[in-house]
Amino acid sequence: MTGSYVLNQAMGLLGYRGLEELTGQAEVLQKGLTAVNQIYADLHYTATTRPFAPLTSLGETLLLSERAAVDVMPYGVAMLLAQSESDGDSQQLFAELYNRKRASLSRSDRRLDNLPRGGL
Repeated sequence: MTGSYVLNQAMGLLGYRGLEELTGQAEVLQKGLTAVNQIYADLHYTATTRPFAPLTSLGETLLLSERAAVDVMPYGVAMLLAQSESDGDSQQLFAELYNRKRASLSRSDRRLDNLPRGGL
């Protein structure tokens, strides 16, 4: 999964033009890279403690689980892009969706046995 895939998904969610139409607009691509890196960093630390290395271009591969990259990340990027465009309604909607989806990543399927044991 690449940064450009996530940015395309986010722009589609917002109803903005696709990346293919924006290749000549360096400012939009820079905003997109910044938004992708910000959400990438946020999700990176939910899965690992290793140091974060931001993307230098949108064509680079994200080192996240497929679920985080496909199902969660586009909503966070859409939230930041909407905020940068002063689109308050969309920003609020995508912030709520992103926070819900992000929280679902941290669920644990394993339970620890913490019951006290008898004995001497």
